[in-house]
Parts: sequence; structure tokens; C-alpha cells
Amino acid sequence: MISFGPVHTTLDFSAAGINAGNLYLDHSDDRHAASLIPVPVIVLRRGEGPTVLLTAGIHGDEYEGQIALRRLVHDLPLAELTGRIILLPAFNAPAVRAARRVSPLDGVNLNRAFPGAPDRGPTAAIAGFVMEHLVPMADFVLDLHSGGTTGLYADQAFLSLPAEPRLRAKGIEAAAWLGAPLTVTIPLEPDFGDFDGAVLAHGVPFLSSEFGGGALVSPGSLARAVAGVRRVLHWTGVWRGDCAAPGTRYVVPAPGGRLLAPRAGLFEPAFDVGQEVAADQIAGRLHDVDEPLRPPLDLRFGAAGVVVNRYRAALVPAGAILATVAGTVAPETL
Repeated sequence: MISFGPVHTTLDFSAAGINAGNLYLDHSDDRHAASLIPVPVIVLRRGEGPTVLLTAGIHGDEYEGQIALRRLVHDLPLAELTGRIILLPAFNAPAVRAARRVSPLDGVNLNRAFPGAPDRGPTAAIAGFVMEHLVPMADFVLDLHSGGTTGLYADQAFLSLPAEPRLRAKGIEAAAWLGAPLTVTIPLEPDFGDFDGAVLAHGVPFLSSEFGGGALVSPGSLARAVAGVRRVLHWTGVWRGDCAAPGTRYVVPAPGGRLLAPRAGLFEPAFDVGQEVAADQIAGRLHDVDEPLRPPLDLRFGAAGVVVNRYRAALVPAGAILATVAGTVAPETL
């Protein structure tokens, strides 16, 4: 048995073949007087080779990645593996079961709880177990996200760029093999509490992604996620399938590229994700909910580029990020 605070597992990560089990979170509250809450984990191992950690469901209402990893378990022949794949298809299992972005156990966003702690609540304990035991086993980590209930994303890799040259180069190369149409790149944000920063601080190459959103399952986004994961596994050397790197378009968020809602209202968009837009182009109109005779407010893009994400719902609160625009950069400049 291995453990971290209230989280433990008896799963043997070194055993050959296909092995499934759970991380168990020892938790007690008004609903769980005494419970061991399961977090599913699957290990595929054949021979000696690299270890790849695949995760999805850090946010419980993001589904394309969760389904992609479950499909992988059933569709990837064990005979084609050389090494080990560790899968957490429902990383934040309490949030997955509740269809929520944050955990219903403590209201914490798992992607702000890293590197974790044994004594700061259940979400931090799950994060800490993975950082303490699973990330050190890994040669590469791929984390799958989507827009969740409130967001829609153009299919993209999301690449935090660390200062360390080896990790930076590995991330850029991995994004080309994932092959999403876009790769959004940002500088690594220290002490942000996200999985990206914690894994990179551990010296392990890391790539995140966003496929689809809206708490739905887009067939196209799911297909791109499944194919992209397979290509990344091929690139790491753990899967011998025949494929090539399709490449990607690297972009960075443009200065002034965030379109904000200046007040609450009904947003009527004039764009969609993945669309090219110009600076000062009409982005849409914001209608007043309570005063229908009040003229709608025209909103304009503050920068040119491609729309990488948008707010899903029509009813928006003040300050909502309605869209993000990013501009193209050459990979050699990253």
C-alpha cells in the first residue's frame, strides 16, 4: 500500500498487463459519515520502456478527455505497448460524479490545489498523492481538459512554457504531435497552484489541452482528442502505432485580446471559436435583461487574431470573459 495523508491505494503499478483499481480518499462529512471515496486508476504495462501519465477530469464537468481515456483503455492493444501508461480518467472523481467544476467535498478547484498537502482538505490530498507517487514515475504527463459548463474552446493544446530549455523543447514538440489545430502558449505562472506548474517544477515534461466544451461531447473534438493522445504516446515511445506529427499553429494571447462583459446581460455573439477576427470588428451586442427598450451595447474586439475560446451561455455576468483572441507566433521564437 502507498499513501499520502488520507489517500491510499493497494494497486501494483509495476505489474504487467492491464490492472485497474482506485485511489481511496478517507473522508467524513455530513453526507459521508465514514467513507473511502474511490478515484479510478488504470495501469497498462508491457515490457520495459517509458512511463506516460494521462489525466482527465481535473474539472468534473469536462467530458471529451474523460471519454477519450476510457476509449484508449479498450482500443489500444496491449501487444503494441513498450513501457507503461498510467491513466486517471476521473482525476477529481468527487467533482466528476457531481458534474461540477470544483469538488463538492470542499468547494476547491483541483487545478489550484497543487502541489497538494496531506492536511488541507480532500482536494489537496488527491493532488498531493499524485505529485508524491505518480508524477515521479512518469517520463511525460498529458492532461486533457475541455471548456466545461461555461466555456467553448477551439480544439487546442495549452502549453505553459518553463524557463528550463529541455522541458520547454519537449512541450513544444509534444504539442506538434498532439496535432490540435491550435496551441496556446503562455509563460509558466509560478505559484499558481495548477497541475502544469507542479509537474514542470518536478522536472517532468508536461502538456495540457482543451478539446470542446459546454459540458457536452463534441464528436469532432473527441475524435481529435483520441487521435492526438495516440500520437503523443507514439512520440514518447510507449506505443508502436504508425502515425506522424501533423503539426499545429502556435499562438499567444494578444494584448487587449480579452473581450469582457462590462455589465450583466444577454450576449448576442457575432463570431464563433476558431474564427479569425480583426481589431475593432464587432464581436456582438449586449442586451439589457430588465430594460428591453434600452439600446443594446455594441462590443468590439480589441485585437486581431483567432478566437480561441468563448463564454458558452447567453446570460452573462458583469466581468465575464466573453472571448479570448490570440495571435500566431513561429515555434522557433517560443
